[in-house]
This record gives sequence, C-alpha cells and structure tokens, in this order.
Amino acid sequence: MQPPRRSYSKPFKTQVIQECAQPGASIASVALRYASGQHIFLTPEPKAMVST
Repeated sequence: MQPPRRSYSKPFKTQVIQECAQPGASIASVALRYASGQHIFLTPEPKAMVST
C-alpha cells in the first residue's frame, strides 16, 4: 500500500513559488530548505502559480 499523497496549503505553495522566483534563487536550494525533493517544484499546479 502506498503512503497517502502529500498536500500543501495554498499559502505554502505561494511562499515557495515566490522564493523560487527571487533573483539568484535555485529550485534545488529552496527545496532543500523545506526538506523536500525538488521534483515537487518542477510540476507546478496551474492554480498555484502566482502572477508577478
């Protein structure tokens, strides 16, 4: 049996996307800060995208 799929709150997703969009930021460094694999950030949900 597979473990339940993780879900992230909208505020969390917004914060992570904003951090990834900062000049000089890398997806890998942001992912490591949150102790998540960077693959989570490489497949964004359209609803989670933040307009700048």
